[in-house]
Amino acid sequence: MVFKSLHNLTPVYLHNMFCNFNTHYGLRNSTNKLILPKPRTEYLKRSFSYSGAALWNSLPQAFRECNSLGAFKKKAKAYFSSLGSHMAIM
Repeated sequence: MVFKSLHNLTPVYLHNMFCNFNTHYGLRNSTNKLILPKPRTEYLKRSFSYSGAALWNSLPQAFRECNSLGAFKKKAKAYFSSLGSHMAIM
């Protein structure tokens, strides 16, 4: 859902939940990351805007650089199947 939100494939209210992290410095591993809202409560940590951005930022950079939904799904399927059946996706 985050991929779709970032690529304007969802309604505007979902698209507006996420902001790209931009910096003037050449930081490593900062491309295509999202700004995480500062949680003051546990309620915010369980929200879609926080957990979606945190999950998106934890993905490998190859995922975040995909331009099409089909390519993203293909990489995700290959990545999660390579983790093995003992890993549970939460």
